[in-house]
Amino acid sequence: MNKIYRFPSGLRLAYKYSPSVRSVGIAVMTGVGSGNETPANNGISHFIEHMYFKGTKNKSAFEIVEYVDGIGAQINAFTSKQTTCFYTLSIDSRADDCARILSEILFESTFDEQDMEREKGVVLEEISMCEDDNSDIVLDLLAEGYFGKNPLGMTILGERKNIKSFTRDDLIDYIGKNYCAESSVVSIVGNISFDKAKDMIEKYFEGKFSSNCKRSWQDTRHETKPSRKSKFKDIEQSNIALGFPAFEYDSKFTMAEMLVNTIVGGGMSSRLFQEVREKRGLAYNVYTYNSSYVNNGLLSLYIGTNVESVKKAVDCTVDLIEELRKNGLTRRELERGIEQLKGSYVLGQESTGVVMRVNAKNVLFSDKLFDIDEKIKEIENITLAQTKEVIDYSYDLSKASLAYIGKKPNCDIDKLI
Repeated sequence: MNKIYRFPSGLRLAYKYSPSVRSVGIAVMTGVGSGNETPANNGISHFIEHMYFKGTKNKSAFEIVEYVDGIGAQINAFTSKQTTCFYTLSIDSRADDCARILSEILFESTFDEQDMEREKGVVLEEISMCEDDNSDIVLDLLAEGYFGKNPLGMTILGERKNIKSFTRDDLIDYIGKNYCAESSVVSIVGNISFDKAKDMIEKYFEGKFSSNCKRSWQDTRHETKPSRKSKFKDIEQSNIALGFPAFEYDSKFTMAEMLVNTIVGGGMSSRLFQEVREKRGLAYNVYTYNSSYVNNGLLSLYIGTNVESVKKAVDCTVDLIEELRKNGLTRRELERGIEQLKGSYVLGQESTGVVMRVNAKNVLFSDKLFDIDEKIKEIENITLAQTKEVIDYSYDLSKASLAYIGKKPNCDIDKLI
């Protein structure tokens, strides 16, 4: 049984019954992330996520995790460009306990100012850790250039000066304006009846979110303007990222787009991996991935190579893209891509945690539950003509943005593509 239930406040329950497992996953996802921040408060969504685990009216930070460990469960959270999600995984008999602790951290956290100062240090260390991973930083740099002033171009972790400046009042005000019932979903998946799941939501979540606000999608449709951004650093590997237009979340082209991505740069049999790495030895890491948002999308292509091979690697990639635009995919690639996608989706359905998060996002963004049978049918119906439309739209070198981090190469970065 799969069902969406809307409570009087606007809060939605995304429910899926899975009698073949003994687990229950509960995810509370709200539509707020770095994509609806401003340059002045960039990083606040992620910082708030951290602070929710620092203590409630009844439990210290240690007592929260001790309690979860004591019932044999798992608890975690994440912040993205458009969502913040808190979730638990447990055996079925402990579902109510998990719902209770999620409710407690979401609605009874104290946001103690001394805890805030300590956690600022933790987040600043997290920023430092990420800054040491240049393969991540170059993709942030790409998003910054590609999206420009659109909030989707800002990082999830935020700016150091912002983190240092946040006050308790800033957090409380932001939560009140953004943690809304209308833009929040509680996803429950596993061996639990609908009536019990509904009762848990009514008991622990209904009426507790802010009811006087509505999530505003500030990330309006972005008009692509090619950008070039580079940072020269004395590191061993050169990191190159190309960015192309991609389709928005739940587009009619979503599955065809994923298939093209699979064939071009989604695995060891992909064209990029085989040509750039296996045949020419120009890179260790080379891949593509899609980021789809409400109203927007970005196709990212990453190459990690040595400074002497930068131009060769990019030239090889450009040649591959031009050939792709000219001739499209082969029938054999289409058939292989269909099987790869089907396998990925079906295997994902074996995980309570994966289904829990996918359902939460689907309902939040499109007010629809994820249906594996419909998805398989959609994948099986992908045509070469659809993949050609995706290629024509996304793999347009005239619209490509580029970001580079590494030693200064013997070529003009701005003219690589």
